[in-house]
Amino acid sequence: MDVLSTKPPIRSADISSPAPELNTRGPAIPCIRSDALFDRSREILIEHSGCYYRLRLTHSNKLILTK
Repeated sequence: MDVLSTKPPIRSADISSPAPELNTRGPAIPCIRSDALFDRSREILIEHSGCYYRLRLTHSNKLILTK
């Protein structure tokens, strides 16, 4: 005896996330190369809210920021 089913066939579900898609074009934080900041010097001054900060490039190629 053949039994006919009234249920729709089972198929794979469409999976989607409710979260917005991430921008994969690059970082959200601006990136500035240190050689563009320092040019040919090893120190620069950065003025921020009326204060000056010194950014130095050490001999071991590390950055030090001091007020």
